[in-house]
Amino acid sequence: MPLRAPTPCRHPGCGAVLNSPGYCDAHRAGQHRDYGRARRAFDTELGFYQSAKWRAVRAAMLRAHPVCQLCAARGLLVPAKVVDHIVPIKDGGARYDMSALQCVCIKCHNAKTARETASRRAAGP
Repeated sequence: MPLRAPTPCRHPGCGAVLNSPGYCDAHRAGQHRDYGRARRAFDTELGFYQSAKWRAVRAAMLRAHPVCQLCAARGLLVPAKVVDHIVPIKDGGARYDMSALQCVCIKCHNAKTARETASRRAAGP
């Protein structure tokens, strides 16, 4: 005996019946694709980070500083994977000035971004 009653696919107009709530196989991929498109629509910096100029600056920075600068300050040798704007672009940081950039590992970048986001939210609109 099934644990739940069959439910229809959540896609409008689809009559497929599923054993668990959600989308049928035909509509699941489209739903994920549309979510990604909606997410990218409000990311104003997406074009900047995909530009040839940024990619060249990023590559040059990672060649010059292959170790995470924040971990190195603590005596650790961790490979840098991310080129971070010391002052975020949203807060008026320079886009391509190499002196305004730092090479960091993913863990340090995520922590720094979380602190910046929290302080931005605390400051309010």
